[in-house]
Amino acid sequence: MTAIAMWFGRFGVIVPVLAMAGSLAAKKRIAAGAGTMPTHGPLFVVLLIGTVLLVGALNYVPALALGPVIEHLTLFAAH
Repeated sequence: MTAIAMWFGRFGVIVPVLAMAGSLAAKKRIAAGAGTMPTHGPLFVVLLIGTVLLVGALNYVPALALGPVIEHLTLFAAH
């Protein structure tokens, strides 16, 4: 049963993602309008790098914030 669950868990995600990719690939391209953000300028690069750094920082901040608390608790637990 575990193997069947793993198989469905794997392909249960892959099939809808491939269906969405096929749907997006079949759409016709539209011309860029006034609200389209260009992806070849420095603003896009700065926003992309900022987003990557922000998401990366949010992954490590909880561990950095809880580190001193855990160390304090382990000092008192040893006595």
